[in-house]
Amino acid sequence: MLDSRAGLLRLDPLRAWRFVAGMVSGLGAVTSPPYDVLEPALVRRLTASDLHNMVRLILPRDPNLGPSRYDEPAERLAGWQRAGVVIQDPRPALYVYEQRLGNAVLCGLVGALALDPLRRVVLPHENVMPHWVDDRLELMEATDADLEPILLAYGDGGAASDAVDAARAGVPWVEAETENGAEHRIWRIEDPATLAVIAAEVAKHEALIADGHHRYAAYLERNRREPARHSTEVGLAMLVDYNRHPLTLDPIHRVVPGLSLATVAARTPSGWEVLPGRVENVAERICVTDGESWVTVRPLNGLEAPMVSLLHSVLLPAWAVETDDIGFHHTLADAVALASPSQAAVELTAPSLDQVLRSASQGIVLPEKATSFGPKPRVGLLFRTL
Repeated sequence: MLDSRAGLLRLDPLRAWRFVAGMVSGLGAVTSPPYDVLEPALVRRLTASDLHNMVRLILPRDPNLGPSRYDEPAERLAGWQRAGVVIQDPRPALYVYEQRLGNAVLCGLVGALALDPLRRVVLPHENVMPHWVDDRLELMEATDADLEPILLAYGDGGAASDAVDAARAGVPWVEAETENGAEHRIWRIEDPATLAVIAAEVAKHEALIADGHHRYAAYLERNRREPARHSTEVGLAMLVDYNRHPLTLDPIHRVVPGLSLATVAARTPSGWEVLPGRVENVAERICVTDGESWVTVRPLNGLEAPMVSLLHSVLLPAWAVETDDIGFHHTLADAVALASPSQAAVELTAPSLDQVLRSASQGIVLPEKATSFGPKPRVGLLFRTL
């Protein structure tokens, strides 16, 4: 059963697993971005970078293999553990993780997040796709591990954020550089007094799920299936104070099979304007291309809802296209590359952080793949086993 302290935001210390530098070509060479942002060319590079790169664990296998498709990653992880390629920290701690790439900085606490099925303090902001929840759950069950931390955001972390900054003044426990030029550093916090201060501060807050909705939903389902197992009451997470260390917020674009520019022109409902070309100086707009031409669709009257919500609730139904096969792409170039006269690419603008926070606090979720918060924590620097 979930802890009686449910209803308070909790990030508990854990004994994290990590790679041993002397057993791999480099700590950065075995890490990976999260599974849902991996493009094929990057997967090939990461797979070639080291036999122990995390893409060999986290990527979905052939669905035709059914429930056994994650047997190989599970056996691979167990082999790494037996060989000492990965080791577990002997003492529990909260981990301060910092990632720097140019002027972009990700910084926060990694630990074991207490689950909140009633959505009182851990607030999702977008819908999930059941097949991806099932996919992540099968990986978690096969490996008996949380390999990829979800990303949480909260504001005004006070004493907890002070503790993060104080830890960063010391010598890092782990350092790595990844193929994209990012520098990663990790510090441990295990002092009981400091951990108590952090726990007391964190318990005052709510946290937004910025990235990892499918993994969080899988955490909840795992606990529902194994309620008597204490280790299923938590899941691996990174908590970031967005006031002290702001996150970026970008859109995720769509590729819509069966949608043409002629349909957009003919079936866009009243209250919207269809303009020729890709109009970039309009904040609230949606642009559509068939790979050669563009049109821009915008509401005539100011609407408070994010454009991604209006796309799914108003425009796609009006255009009468099948939505089950929509593709999602983090970069516009990837979406446009797939556009054709019978398959349109849809460029979205990101909602504001205020819109996302307001929706989440009201219990309103945006459509699936509505936002892309970043930077995202690198997979493989820290992970958790059950």
